[in-house]
Amino acid sequence: MSEFESGVGRVPDIMWLQKLIIERAIVRGNYTTAGGHKTDYYIDKFRLFSDPTVLRRIARMFAPSVAEVSPDLIAGTEIGGVILATAVSQMAGLPMIVVRKQPKVYGAFANEYVEGAFQEGQRVLLLEDIVTSARDLMTSKARLEEMGLEVEMRAMVNRGLAPVKALLQFTLPSGSPRTDN
Repeated sequence: MSEFESGVGRVPDIMWLQKLIIERAIVRGNYTTAGGHKTDYYIDKFRLFSDPTVLRRIARMFAPSVAEVSPDLIAGTEIGGVILATAVSQMAGLPMIVVRKQPKVYGAFANEYVEGAFQEGQRVLLLEDIVTSARDLMTSKARLEEMGLEVEMRAMVNRGLAPVKALLQFTLPSGSPRTDN
């Protein structure tokens, strides 16, 4: 059994992730999400992903999703989803592809949204870091489906407005105490 398959307990991991987000990744202020929603906090996922031990543990938390979906490929959305997909791909021993928000305008694959090898009909587990409305994630899913891929989506964190399965449903009450970051 691989390190990825053995994983760790789900409930303790969920509690650990929520605590870690609150302690390390919450930045308070006035922000607008990618989907245009106003919020008084931002989750700085790079404060989590930059720690290899934390990233590895988060990647292991996707083991049940990999088992459920049984994908041929792991895909990640630009940019946080690519980090997650890389870690999950490595731990699961599955190839990965990248879905860009905008196509590259240079190189051998100019004007393409998807990079990496794939074949029509393959099952894809599409990963995103944090979703609020999931607009970008749904666009990425549609692009992959247009290429003949079967797509299941998962996120690390769902802030509560997206129809996406996630490791953690997370909302921070408005006006919660400031965090020390």
